[in-house]
Parts: sequence; structure tokens; C-alpha cells
Amino acid sequence: MCGYVTESLQRAIVEGTMLLLCDKCSKFGEVIQFRKPSEAIVNQRLAYRRTSRFASSSVAGFREDEEVLVNSLGSIVKNAREKLGKNQEDVAKDLAEKVSVLQKIESGSMEPSMQLAKKLEQYFRIQIVKKLEKSEEEDVEKISKSSSLTIGDFIKIKK
Repeated sequence: MCGYVTESLQRAIVEGTMLLLCDKCSKFGEVIQFRKPSEAIVNQRLAYRRTSRFASSSVAGFREDEEVLVNSLGSIVKNAREKLGKNQEDVAKDLAEKVSVLQKIESGSMEPSMQLAKKLEQYFRIQIVKKLEKSEEEDVEKISKSSSLTIGDFIKIKK
């Protein structure tokens, strides 16, 4: 609160807000003591994350059923809208979205949520969401025998 910088700041709740305070200012609030969890609890939680729904497949960050958006999403949506002969205001009203959201999607400065992307697919009857496919084991063996892997190879491996 006073702005004094020291190595021993304490966490305290002052008027419902947690602050890092010096020793002098900590008297204005309730000082909170944090306990470090035991190593057994930490290991138990880490094991749970590794074995449960939090665990990913062999390629980090990808699951078998994951859906992704196509690359040139903005131009596809814009072309579909122009093909129907509608302006952005009409389409935004039909989709119950803001015009600015549609403008940002078409310009490529914003990537829509998966829910909005599926709405756009249904409205325009276009394909902008695709599922990641599991590669054949032959592809995995062929890639693993090569000398170096690229990011694209990791996406293809997806095992």
C-alpha cells in the first residue's frame, strides 16, 4: 500500500483484496499464511494428471477427437457470404453475433470459437472445421526412421 519495496513482503487481505504488503502496512489487513503442500500430496496430484483425462496422447497437445479450423478461414467465410449476396450486417443478425466479430473473422484478425465456427458452417453450408486424423503406423515408422522431425511430422504422427 505504501509502495515500500522489501524482500519480505507478506500476503494480506485488505477490504476483500489480497495484497503483497510490507510489515508496516500488513497491520491494516488480515495476514495470510500459506502452507506448502507435502511432497506426497504433490506426487499424488501429478500422478492423477498423468493418468486421467488430463493426459494427452503421444504427441503433446493433441487428442484423437480434436477438431481444428482450416487455414484460410476468413476468405472462405467472406466468399461464402458474397456468394449468397448478403452483407455482413444481415449475416451477423441471422447468426445472433456482432458485426464486428464477423468483420474480424473475415479479415483474419480473429479466430472464431469452435461453437461459432460450427454456426458458420451450418449457415453457409461450408467446411471450415476438420477433425485431426490418426496416421497409419506405416507413416509413423517411415517418419521415425528419417533423420530429423519437423513440427508437421509431429502433427502427422498423432498416435
